[in-house]
Amino acid sequence: MKLEIIKEIDTKEKRWYDSAVLVYVKGGNSRLRTVTSKEFWNDNDNYSLSHVMLNGKPIVQSNIPFCPTCSGMLARGYGIENIDTPELNEIRDKINAPFVDLQKSIEDIKPILGLLEDGYYIIADAMLYPTDGEDRFFMNTPDGLTYNQAATQDYYNHDYVSVSEGFPAYLYPTQSNKYLNITRSREYCDIIDKDNAPRAICYHYYGFMCALLDGHHKAYAAAMKGVRLHSLIIIPCQYVLTRINKNTERYGVFADINISMTELPYYKADNRTDDSLSIVNYPDNIKISETGLILECYPNIDELTGFILSELEDIEITEELVNNWLIRNSYDDQNKLKYALGYFAKTDIQKAMMIAKEILRSDSSSFYLKETAMSFIVRHKSDESEQLVIDYIIDHEPGDTVYKIADGYWNG
Repeated sequence: MKLEIIKEIDTKEKRWYDSAVLVYVKGGNSRLRTVTSKEFWNDNDNYSLSHVMLNGKPIVQSNIPFCPTCSGMLARGYGIENIDTPELNEIRDKINAPFVDLQKSIEDIKPILGLLEDGYYIIADAMLYPTDGEDRFFMNTPDGLTYNQAATQDYYNHDYVSVSEGFPAYLYPTQSNKYLNITRSREYCDIIDKDNAPRAICYHYYGFMCALLDGHHKAYAAAMKGVRLHSLIIIPCQYVLTRINKNTERYGVFADINISMTELPYYKADNRTDDSLSIVNYPDNIKISETGLILECYPNIDELTGFILSELEDIEITEELVNNWLIRNSYDDQNKLKYALGYFAKTDIQKAMMIAKEILRSDSSSFYLKETAMSFIVRHKSDESEQLVIDYIIDHEPGDTVYKIADGYWNG
């Protein structure tokens, strides 16, 4: 297999990637690839089976809609531990060593890249949430075919009547749960949140979802610490986008990164389909205890994309800014407050507390915002939150829903 590094990707506007490069694989053996069936009609919706295959076995099974904003269905596949993959064993010592940089890691995982079919890929160093996008620990996703909101090409937000393009954010397991060794995971806990933490290896296959090829123990350790998982992500070119303007432009789409087709001279569309695909049940998993895991700090797909569509990623959210939003009280400002509070409630408790306090103090806040703010305060008990609840109860008459939420502070 020959691996050519084409160029580094500018990730300034894609803050979820730490670094990324475009590569070309030539002479791969096509043992790791996405295989798709011809479309078929099901309940008047156009779907296609699309599996991530390793050595002819499905390690992720999916039923993907042709509607780009509709949720797909996912199912667990054949456990990767049951598939003879010497390439994973070959790189294990290297990938479990401290991370140096992306260039070295690409050299280290060449045997895995040799499993791919010929074509262009982006290899990215990024941090993923060890959940399924719906608030579950990713290894507790159902075995059978189940709708998943993060399995969508573009997530549609009703508040903004807009979409957030799919990008690598969440994990899907390829290893059977019974092979998780908690003691081994604990060995990663001291290093899993460091910049040079050993990387997991993932394959991005649809929307916001990545198949975890290697690193289930690291992912468990990340969830024990409440941090994201440092990962090397293989992102295939998923389709070609044509933009009609003064000059017709065509782009290869790698998740949310578009590369001009002029930079992909050897690109060949994969028109092969496999109509023998089916959904096979592999009911081999028992639920992993989530006791000791810190899952409440990971935003779900609605909170994550709402924060992005609110254009809050590059803004320093201060008390002054929050008060300006409350004073203006426009529909857009209310949405910014909603999504800022929802996102920071998972990622920055102090910032969320500041936003919640200002919402409760403002006469212009909607009841929905006040209910959301009070619910957050009641969930995060402290001397400060207790005083906020007492102040609200003193200053308000019983009966409204915010009062009822506050009054339940001491229950449970």
